[in-house]
Amino acid sequence: MKPARVTAYRHLTPHDLTPPSSSHVFFEPADTEIGVWVARDLISDGCAVLDLGSGSGAAAAAMARAGAARVHGIDSGEDTVAWARKHYASSDGAGPVTFAHGDFTALSPVELLATAPAPLRRPLVVTSNPPYVPLTPRADALRRSVGGGTDGLKLIPAVITHGRALGDGLGITIGSYSSPRKAIGMVESAGFTVRAVTLCPLPFGDFTRDHPDQVFLLEEQGEAVVWRSGPYPLAYFIVGLACHRTAPEGAAPEKDRLTGDGLMELLRTAARSRTTRLETLDGAASPPWAGPLRVVDLPQPDVRHHW
Repeated sequence: MKPARVTAYRHLTPHDLTPPSSSHVFFEPADTEIGVWVARDLISDGCAVLDLGSGSGAAAAAMARAGAARVHGIDSGEDTVAWARKHYASSDGAGPVTFAHGDFTALSPVELLATAPAPLRRPLVVTSNPPYVPLTPRADALRRSVGGGTDGLKLIPAVITHGRALGDGLGITIGSYSSPRKAIGMVESAGFTVRAVTLCPLPFGDFTRDHPDQVFLLEEQGEAVVWRSGPYPLAYFIVGLACHRTAPEGAAPEKDRLTGDGLMELLRTAARSRTTRLETLDGAASPPWAGPLRVVDLPQPDVRHHW
């Protein structure tokens, strides 16, 4: 199956694409747009979405516009939550989009649900676009909004724990340098199967470019994919994974599953491309996966807020 192509922002509005006045409010439009595409692959009429690490709130608002009846975001940044409430939540807290201040990694699933001002109805989709840059411990401590630990998956176990306990669907976003094979193993062990993949090429951010040691180490170990043949000196792919619960009768047949090795092969095929359309995915003689694949090729913003 050839990938679907998207060449413009479909979910974020001009308002969402305006950088926040505070540099402590995460602003990475491509990441946010991909997170909404992942949620859209899981949203059904009347469902609720629990967005872990909701950032500026732009993604939550876009998920509501995409069809979710309720979206509740939780984030550990006080400035971030204040911004999200001011710009995306109704003033009385009774609207379809709400936010809470808290650390989802320190809360039980029951405590997490209690942060919402009203019960979140089923079906419930759990989504997260967490920090995912692999960094050494020293560098990781310097940039909270992007640091994903030494494997880039520092927060993924907590996200999956909540998804397993609460979610009918699970949507996560990682980087192609964020141990993709390991991420698939974690998703499968939690009882989920990847049903759709979204890829978006993006140049390294300033901090990642200045602290590449852990990324390059994972690349040498065969656990990361860095894009070097395209128009950017160093780039990677945002990887959006839309996951459903595995059927009770057991795992899907191998040909219908995206395995960890299959995702790595998909990313390596994309990394042979010379353009941001990731054209080598069209001509793969033996596609590593036959499921839905989307390539989102977006204009690069002038500003990216990482703190």
